[in-house]
Amino acid sequence: AYVRGTVLVALIDAIFIGLGIYVLNVPMAVPLAVFIFLFAFIPLVGAVVSGALAVVVALVTQGPVTALLVLAVVLAVQQIEGHVLQPFILGRAVRVHPLAVVLSVAAGGMVAGIGGAVVAVPLVAVTNTVLGYLKAYSREQFLHGAAAVGPGPHGATAAEQAVPEAGSDQRA
Repeated sequence: AYVRGTVLVALIDAIFIGLGIYVLNVPMAVPLAVFIFLFAFIPLVGAVVSGALAVVVALVTQGPVTALLVLAVVLAVQQIEGHVLQPFILGRAVRVHPLAVVLSVAAGGMVAGIGGAVVAVPLVAVTNTVLGYLKAYSREQFLHGAAAVGPGPHGATAAEQAVPEAGSDQRA
């Protein structure tokens, strides 16, 4: 599910940046869109490298005005993708809250760099699933255990019988 979500996010990223590049008449729009799609699988640096390449191609072939417009398109699409689409799509795919997706990628990147950012969301999803199963198993065991024993004791318990009350006669 995580890979399908990542592919969908990368595809959306490549399509919209590719359309922006095509509308601005930058040559090699399709190969640049494919490059953007492939580099979208590398968290943190993939989007920067692929966007920079699109801007450089626009600068060399069309000039600085078109390069700035390509930069605006790339930044807009990547901001929407990174802050809206990716958390919601990946969160839904792995059944984790979107904020947990954002925080796990950030924490994974801080702790272990690019590799940590790559494995952070699947690790959080697996942990979430395991904890959910353990919670359900514990609840099931509690319910089955309570039904097997039956209702609790009525009247005085053994602990109350073993400890005499203060001021009572202990000889009785």
